[in-house]
Amino acid sequence: MRRSYGPFLIVLALCLLAGCALVQLKKDVQFSKDSCLLFGEIISKAPVKKPVVVVAYATEGQTVVIGDYALLSAPGPYELLVRDGRYRIFAFEDANDNLRYEPGERAGHYGRANQVSPQAGGVLWGMDIELYDTPAQPAPSLAGALLAYSEGKRKPATSAGAIADLDDPAFSAARGERGFWAPLEQFKLAGANIYFLEPYDRTKIPVLLVHGAAGSPQDWRQFLTVMDRSRYQPWIFAYPSGARLSTLSLFLRKKLYDLEQRYAFERLYVVAHSMGGLIARSALIEPDQHNRAVKLFVSLSTPWGGEPRAKTGVTHSPAVIPSWKDMEPDSEFIRSVFARKLPRQMRYYLFFGHKGGGGLFRQNNDNTVTLESMLDPRAQADALKVIGFNEDHTGILSSAEVISQYKAIVAATEENLKKSLAATQGYVDIRHRFLPAGVGIPSQMAFVLVPADGDAPETQLRVDPSLTRQETGAVAPGDYRVSLCALGFKTEPANHPLSVRAGKITEVDFALRPQGMVAGLITATASVDDSYWGYLPALPEKVRIRSIQLDGAGVSRLVRPADGMSDREVLQTFLASLDFAYKEQFAFFDVPAGEYRLSISADGCEPYTAAVTVRPGEFTPPPPFRLIVK
Repeated sequence: MRRSYGPFLIVLALCLLAGCALVQLKKDVQFSKDSCLLFGEIISKAPVKKPVVVVAYATEGQTVVIGDYALLSAPGPYELLVRDGRYRIFAFEDANDNLRYEPGERAGHYGRANQVSPQAGGVLWGMDIELYDTPAQPAPSLAGALLAYSEGKRKPATSAGAIADLDDPAFSAARGERGFWAPLEQFKLAGANIYFLEPYDRTKIPVLLVHGAAGSPQDWRQFLTVMDRSRYQPWIFAYPSGARLSTLSLFLRKKLYDLEQRYAFERLYVVAHSMGGLIARSALIEPDQHNRAVKLFVSLSTPWGGEPRAKTGVTHSPAVIPSWKDMEPDSEFIRSVFARKLPRQMRYYLFFGHKGGGGLFRQNNDNTVTLESMLDPRAQADALKVIGFNEDHTGILSSAEVISQYKAIVAATEENLKKSLAATQGYVDIRHRFLPAGVGIPSQMAFVLVPADGDAPETQLRVDPSLTRQETGAVAPGDYRVSLCALGFKTEPANHPLSVRAGKITEVDFALRPQGMVAGLITATASVDDSYWGYLPALPEKVRIRSIQLDGAGVSRLVRPADGMSDREVLQTFLASLDFAYKEQFAFFDVPAGEYRLSISADGCEPYTAAVTVRPGEFTPPPPFRLIVK
């Protein structure tokens, strides 16, 4: 068993933060504040048999400088983490497995010849790249550069569901500790991803395992040893645990989304240890489509009430591990974790250990987390059952009694599911065309089904824009309003009424025309101490957005945030291509091509303006519009 730093042994941390450790942490934190996450997708219309390499690079004279690279097991979503600067993004099928592009390998660049200029601290989305037999733009010289960047070793693949070996050094206890003390460094070496230990099997129920702070996938060895692998398939979320927890929750949600879109799994069980329980709950309370499949959630020794010593570390440490900020008992993240109840279909069990100690300076605990934090009333309120064990913080992972209780809970969950699972499903035959003929088509498109009955959640299914006719996977029978959604295009009609019947295929037909579009997310400018990759600070409650105005090319349009809109109304407004503003989101549709000035007025903030370019049929989500709070 690895030694446990626990979620936040701040006293130990302060002792360790000296000499080289302090220098390394300060360096890692500064890099975190200068860095930005880039998200996109690799698309190939021809079969790809070998891994795909995606690289962000800059050029200094004749030298290629690597910002970051990712290795994918197949075309699909990717993420990169780059420092402030200007980059090109290039992808290629690594046919020779040598981490260098060679003529004849399928390849492509993002966009035209434009460079990406990421904001320091934050996220950029929508950088999709299509692979071609012959790239339209010159490829960079990568001889030896990628291996040198990753310390002479190939990175593990970060495609959701990539097959991994639990004995790989990337998943070791040492790497887990490194991910706590130097999260950015570890992320650039291994990313954050859900790995499979065996190929996907639709006849087996997936069990997602989420480790805790300073933990690693190898923490689950004993749990995996007793798992019935003929009935269950383990999925393991590996991540750098010193990063901001909202960023890690975002990654967990994104990877689950990618897997649900690929496999349409109908059942998923989640087991999370320590801080992993907070990350898991943060992801599971969101109204994501894949969360409907989560039927069981078990947390082990999770510090639901935070850790007071994290606040001590943030206040007094000469260098602050980013996740400490989220583990303060009164942090925004802790509050957000309990902002929603867990979904009704999700059976939640709270496990905790009480084999520890207590004293004058520390309440009763499991040698790491206090009982008060593990038994926070907000977490207990959602639990079907709260179960205590005579185990300490790490021993609870290998306890025979814990595993026995877990198996009994799984059996009860499956018995309950037998009573509620539908036996038959329906299907939809989607037909679409782009007008006028020959117009460029988008890289991605989604088929959206909004139930006509009450507040039932909508369903989104990815469809291939290049196929004019395709059949969906199984859809729950019922009455819907359905639409196709492609950014930069207007769907005609905006929606169709559709009745899906069990055992039947129903047809639906759409046309899509290019339209200009300006849309985005409004956030606060992060303070110097709160600027981290993947972390977007929300506007303070005192800030009220008054208006968003778009001027240029003979157009002057204004929207004001609508109070009282439901999420369903926002979705329907968006699908109908109607201008709107809601909370921190806004969109303008049917905007002519040209250059525009976007102005945002908000109480408590400096006036904000930005230049935007509109091209009908082309839309990439822009960086968040960051307001300076007075």
